[in-house]
Amino acid sequence: MDDRKLSRRQLLKAAGALGVAAAALDPIKAFADDDEGSGRVSWDIINVVADATKPNGLCIVKGGSASATATNGPHKAEGRITVTGHGTFPNADKCSKNVTGGGTWSIVDSSDDPRCFSGSGNYHVTELLSWRPAVGTLPIGDCTGEAGTPSSGLAVLRVLYSNGRRGTLTVSCHLPANAPACMFEGIT
Repeated sequence: MDDRKLSRRQLLKAAGALGVAAAALDPIKAFADDDEGSGRVSWDIINVVADATKPNGLCIVKGGSASATATNGPHKAEGRITVTGHGTFPNADKCSKNVTGGGTWSIVDSSDDPRCFSGSGNYHVTELLSWRPAVGTLPIGDCTGEAGTPSSGLAVLRVLYSNGRRGTLTVSCHLPANAPACMFEGIT
């Protein structure tokens, strides 16, 4: 029988992949409400930390940040939004205002366009617009404090920023093992 071991390099590559704009989506089936049939999903923008008590010596925790970049015509990066956050929504692919959560946002804009702005503040989630769960496995420990099974997936959330503007936050989780190749990891 072939006894396979995970090399330090493979472990660090997996940790890096999770740490870059990672958002762990965690379906919670134990607390299903009657109108939600299959429970709630907990989403978190996470960090990867060392934890010798967990598989592979790593663990995901709440409190990470993720960024998305805006480019102009010649593909020069001119704006960047960075968010933190966590919350919950129904485990169903339909619009729902039965949501919780939010976080912080920060925009840095280097363009000369007066329609663009820099700023920072808080945001809160006001509605689930879409949820597409997908397969995938998390090969490290989950220390987010949420019960359930980690899942890959794509969530589109309506948000209200503290500056009064409305927007959407797309959170995509591509768990490292067995997730569809077409899924991206991060936010938009």
